[in-house]
Amino acid sequence: MIYVFQDPAKIPAAWLAKVAELQAELERLETKKERAGYIATKQAIWSEIKDQLLEMSRQKCWYSEAPDAVSDWHVDHFRPKSRALDADRTVHDGYAWLAFDWKNYRIAGSYPNSPHKDGEGVTRGKWDYFPLSPGSVRASWEQRSIANEIFLLLDPTDKNDPKLMTFDEEGVPAPVDPRNPIIRKRVETTVHYLYLDSPRLIAARKKKWREVSDLIEEYRFACPDSYEACTVQDHQRVQRLIEKLAAAAGPQASYAATARACLRANGFDQFIQAVEEAAAA
Repeated sequence: MIYVFQDPAKIPAAWLAKVAELQAELERLETKKERAGYIATKQAIWSEIKDQLLEMSRQKCWYSEAPDAVSDWHVDHFRPKSRALDADRTVHDGYAWLAFDWKNYRIAGSYPNSPHKDGEGVTRGKWDYFPLSPGSVRASWEQRSIANEIFLLLDPTDKNDPKLMTFDEEGVPAPVDPRNPIIRKRVETTVHYLYLDSPRLIAARKKKWREVSDLIEEYRFACPDSYEACTVQDHQRVQRLIEKLAAAAGPQASYAATARACLRANGFDQFIQAVEEAAAA
């Protein structure tokens, strides 16, 4: 997971005008049942901006960073629109007032977003889950402030959240600071509900780590130790390798967070900072 900037310039004005009318109609409905029925008849609306949302993540799942060319992308409601489940499956009202709010949308692949059984028979996938920390007050139709919610899932649209999770050379996700119980809990919860430790994702990240490791090794032996001994070809070779490493860790790359974890493990922290700053520019 890396940060995804929700660019308002990419959302068509005509679509915004359309959902403003839908929102106004939703607000006029008096009962939860009426609102749920109304939203159910308008579900095609968020698919209309799927392409624009995909542009924001460079054609990747916002949660897993996986490209998915063989199945339909889901437009996930980060805060579920119909109902919200706690970790113990306690059912709460959904965030119906956010059903037409594009800022609540996240592009998701089918594995992170839909229920799947893992190797132990446990159901994984975000689905309707939106667990909060114990004691946190959940927003409601009547009290809509989400500012006080302490939610446990990492959010790719929050600049800080993706930085809380890292990956090892086997492709396994882990908290960046396992000693911190809050960071540990949020990462563990995110990995569980988004199934970020599925075998296919682990295998893809492991491959990415190997590719970046090979580039790092090549970079380290790209030129002689002394500048005086460097040739024009050495200069060109180093520049090509820097460009390849930047591309592997850049926002357009699949599993860029894994590439950055590999670079960090090899002492390339300043390089990662430069890539992130370039992406944010």
